[in-house]
Amino acid sequence: MGCGDAGVESDVSKNIDIDPISVQISVPAIAVGQLVGQTPPINVSTGQISLSTDEFDEYLEDAERFTINLITYTIDNFPAGSSADLAVDMSISVQGQGNAQPLLSIRIDNVQNNPVDVLIYDKNAPGSVSQAAITSLEDALKNGSSFEVEMTIVGEDVTLQTQDVDFDFIFGFDVTARVQLDN
Repeated sequence: MGCGDAGVESDVSKNIDIDPISVQISVPAIAVGQLVGQTPPINVSTGQISLSTDEFDEYLEDAERFTINLITYTIDNFPAGSSADLAVDMSISVQGQGNAQPLLSIRIDNVQNNPVDVLIYDKNAPGSVSQAAITSLEDALKNGSSFEVEMTIVGEDVTLQTQDVDFDFIFGFDVTARVQLDN
């Protein structure tokens, strides 16, 4: 917290988990229980997300900026006995900005053993995450715009115990709002 001529600055941080994204990967019936090199790509999306109205509504008018500190993911409910690696291309689409911006391409090995809250972005060590997409996301939060995370997922080295396997992809965001409060 700091004092300025116009009042007091404060950082308000929140950890936000968005609703799970349902994902289904499939193999032909004849390939159940067999190793399949690659599944067809599937496209999934979070739907529109508005962190500012859900979590920061009381601070939005006074917010000077938003900072994305961390982005994590968790894969939940991947069925026991099945296994897969996933190639995932993620992009961010901000409401009113037209085309989606590439965010990150990752490979998730052994999705069946995936831990909770896997770090994919850290502002202090951004790795291969597109900083332009992060900046667009932070600007969207400041402007009260919603955004969407879109993913193209390809299963690789897949062995499924049923023809269709359903699981959830859950994103978490650690966000800080810099707020200027008037005296």
